[in-house]
Parts: sequence; C-alpha cells; structure tokens
Amino acid sequence: MDKVNAPRHPPQAALKTTLSAAATEHRQRLLDGLAEALGDQAFADITIADIVARARVSKRTFYEQFASKEACLLGLGERLCDQTLALIAANYQFDEDWVTQLRKVTHAYLSSLESQTAVMRAAYIEMMTIGPEGLALRRRMGERFGQFLIMQVEAFRAVEPSKRPLTPALATAVIGGINELILQAIERGEAHQLSSLTPTVTEFVQAVIQSLEVPLEAGNGKP
Repeated sequence: MDKVNAPRHPPQAALKTTLSAAATEHRQRLLDGLAEALGDQAFADITIADIVARARVSKRTFYEQFASKEACLLGLGERLCDQTLALIAANYQFDEDWVTQLRKVTHAYLSSLESQTAVMRAAYIEMMTIGPEGLALRRRMGERFGQFLIMQVEAFRAVEPSKRPLTPALATAVIGGINELILQAIERGEAHQLSSLTPTVTEFVQAVIQSLEVPLEAGNGKP
C-alpha cells in the first residue's frame, strides 16, 4: 500500500493564522518605523519611503496596512494609548492606600511618556493636524482614560462608601487638565521632564477625588 503523502499546503485555518501573524508583525514594524522617524524628523517631513525604509518592508506592505502616513500616525496613537493604560493597570496595588497608589501610577504614567518624547509629542500635537480623524482619536483616548479613572473611584468607594461616584463629565475635565499640563510642558521644551509634574498632577487628582466625599448634614453629623 502506498504511503499517504503529507499535504503540500497547510490547512486553511493554519494558513490564515500564519498570514494574520505576518500582518500583525508588519503593522508593528511599520509603527516602530514611524516612531523611529519621528525621533529625527517632523511628521510633516516624513514620507512613506522613510517609514518603510526603517521598517524594512515594501511600500506594498505599507499600503496593505495603512492608507496613508496619517493613518499610520493614528495607529501609533492607538498603540500609545493601549500601552499607557496597560502600564497604569500594572502599577495599581490595591493593598496600598489610594493616595500612594495615585502617586505611583502618576509617576509611572508620566515617566513612560517622557521616555518616548517623539511619539508622545506626535500623539498630543501632530494628531490634531490631520483633521477629524485625529480629533476623534484624541477624544477616544480621553474617554478611555476617563473610564479608567471612574473605575478606580468605584474601587475606592468599595472601602470608602462615603464618596460619590465620579461622573463622566468630571472625569473628562480631569483628563483635560492633565493633558493641558502636558501640552504646556511640550511647548516649553520640557517633554523629557514630564515626571516632574507628578506632584502637581497627584495633588490635582487627589483634590478632585476628595471633593467626592458626601458633606455632612449640619447639626446631625450624618451624611
């Protein structure tokens, strides 16, 4: 009896997995290529040829992932947002008091941004130059950070039930204030020193969270 020969081609599911992994790798290399280029050039001066040269892929591969260099910048902004949220979550230690947690997470967040100043500058400034899509991404990023802050206040309320919930509007205001401090630092040429804002940001967020305490009714000492 003849031996059954192994198939020349992998099964369809395995082939799709391989192609998907390759596409993911190419996308990350292109994002890395843009991030590297931003360290040497203004975004307006960067070309797709610059990006693919640093990523060591072809222009065809670029266009399989992104429609334009602006779309690539949006992808880089999304990745920065994901990385920052993961960093914040990783630095929360619920066995510590919330003020200590706030200070540690704030320092980790700002230190992460200052370690990649070119990408951070692009996310905060260049993103606003590419029209409605850039504005929409900045808004989504703010909403995600705001939702995270709301969840943390809910965690605080589990042990301090006297606090009121943090509303989405107030969370947006907090994120907006922090972003403004970061933008001012960028404009002053201090993007590499963002961690020095830790005390100010901590004090600001702490004041907002403390303001959520339900005031005592006059005369009876009850909330």
